[in-house]
Amino acid sequence: MKAFFQNLNLARGIILVSLIGCLVLGFLGWQRSQQLSEMKENLNGRMQPLVKDLMQTAQRHTALARTLKDDTLGNQADLETYIRKVAAKDKVEIGNVNMTFTPEQRSKTVVDKVYRVKSDARERTFQRLRIANFLYTLEFDSRRVKVTDLKLEVAEKRPKPHEVPADEWFFEAEVTSRQRAEG
Repeated sequence: MKAFFQNLNLARGIILVSLIGCLVLGFLGWQRSQQLSEMKENLNGRMQPLVKDLMQTAQRHTALARTLKDDTLGNQADLETYIRKVAAKDKVEIGNVNMTFTPEQRSKTVVDKVYRVKSDARERTFQRLRIANFLYTLEFDSRRVKVTDLKLEVAEKRPKPHEVPADEWFFEAEVTSRQRAEG
C-alpha cells in the first residue's frame, strides 16, 4: 500500500478521486431511482383516490361555508337577536316584538328553541302582507329557522258575516330553531 502512495502523482490522484466519486454517485443515483419508483407506485395506487377524496371534501367545505355565510342567523349571537333584527328590517317593519322562550328537548343531542312572537303593543295591527313578509324573511334569511305555528285574528270587533273586514290583523307566531344540545 505504501508503494502505491509513493508512485502516486497528480494524474493518478485525480483518477483515484474520480473513481471513488463515481462509485458514490452511482450508489446515490441507484438509491434515488428506487425512491422514484416507490413514489410512482404510491402515486398510481394510493394518491389518486386520496386526491379525489380531498377534492370532494374541499367542495363540500366550500358549499357549507357559503351556506353559513349566507345564513343571517349564523352571524347573530342568538335566535332572539335574529328575530328582533328581522322585525326591524325594511319592507318588514313589524317593530318591537315580545317573545317567550320555551326549549323543547327532542333527544339527548337535539333541542328545539321555540319562541312565541307577537307585537309588543297589543292594539297595533298589521296588514297580512307585512306579517307574511316578516315570517317569510325569518325563514328565507336562515335555513335553521322555521315558522311552526301562526295565529291571526281580525282587528275589527265582531264583523258581520256579510261584511269583508279591513285588512288589519293581530298575529302571534311560533318560531322554532332545531339545534344540537349543549353539553
